[in-house]
Amino acid sequence: MGSEAMTDSNKSGNRITNYLRAIGPALFLAAVVVGPGSIALSTIAGGLYGYSLVWVPIITTIFMITYVWMAARIALVTGETIFGATRKKYSQNIAFLGGFFGFLTILAFQVGNNAGIGFASEALVGGDVRLWAAVFTLVAIGFVWLPDLYDKIEWLVRIVVGIMLIAFVGTLALVGVDLNAAAVGLVPSFPTFDAVTLSLGMAATTFSIAAAVYISHLMAEKEWGPERLTQQSADTIIGIAVLGLIATIILLTSAAVIFEGAGEPVFSAHGMALQLEPLVGPGAFYLFTIGFFFAALSSLVVNALIGATLFVDGRDMDPSMDERPVKMWASAAMLVGLLPVLVFQENPIEILRLAQALAIVAFPLLAFLVLAIYTDEDMMGEYVSGPVIKGLGIIGYFTVIGIILNYFYEVWQFLT
Repeated sequence: MGSEAMTDSNKSGNRITNYLRAIGPALFLAAVVVGPGSIALSTIAGGLYGYSLVWVPIITTIFMITYVWMAARIALVTGETIFGATRKKYSQNIAFLGGFFGFLTILAFQVGNNAGIGFASEALVGGDVRLWAAVFTLVAIGFVWLPDLYDKIEWLVRIVVGIMLIAFVGTLALVGVDLNAAAVGLVPSFPTFDAVTLSLGMAATTFSIAAAVYISHLMAEKEWGPERLTQQSADTIIGIAVLGLIATIILLTSAAVIFEGAGEPVFSAHGMALQLEPLVGPGAFYLFTIGFFFAALSSLVVNALIGATLFVDGRDMDPSMDERPVKMWASAAMLVGLLPVLVFQENPIEILRLAQALAIVAFPLLAFLVLAIYTDEDMMGEYVSGPVIKGLGIIGYFTVIGIILNYFYEVWQFLT
């Protein structure tokens, strides 16, 4: 009896250990999605509307989990990346368009990552934003050219996400939260029309189709097959849930600090960090700023790799991280993202919005490819989509369309 109990315990322990080892690819994505843009918009949402929009990062995290789930299972079942499957189902031209526009999307977000790392460094140790942005861009480029890159980045990401969780959870613990108001905020509602556009902006930073597509490449880097479907499910749910948790924590902190009484708000992650200091002391300021720094750092590296990989795969070249084409295009993406920071000497918010508006043409195409391939019985066989995932995928697709319409609306406002 005792021996059997010990055997069952060992099996349970081994199962948990296997799940923990499986967590990696989705955390990889969380590290890029939780970047300066996500932090800034969550800060604005909490500062303007208090706890009213708490439901937004939670709902969009569910959509992100759905698309990462579908893209990962496509790779595990078919042995192909999304663009590899696209070439089989449609054509090389469609795969090329997906890779090209995916790269444009990543370039747009890269501007904010370069600016974010500069601002966080300036807040922590002083100096010039442009200098720090340039220094860490060069460091990131050097890191990308290291051998056996995937293993190094996976460990870096685990450390970085851990630091972000400690920093943001610690900040929230210091400032406190109104649990009753937060519970009310779980019910979907829009306090104003502007809250609708802000919510769609937040959705775009959390529900990243380009990052979801990239999970199929991470499956290839891990060399996983159908036998890993269960582990992949755990990785997707836990890893992407971390992303939603961080965005929600930042919104809650902003609601407590800015909306409920910290004086005249400054709506940026950097401004919020400064506002924390007089309220609860330097501890919260440093916790938040360190979290912001590591969010920008991880996004700076991983975001560039995502864009480079999608572009290279779209051209039907070897998309491995350790191959020269991915390293070259990742380096180029980081340098292009640095240029606006050097030229404009500040966070180029309006330029970033315009760049994103031009790049979002990738969103509907990439989302369509994931949904179409995952619901194709010829390609997925017995693993073809069930009604729940298919339903969530369709609703998520309409969310993507809403994100696109919102960006066009913002550009129209900017131009008029």
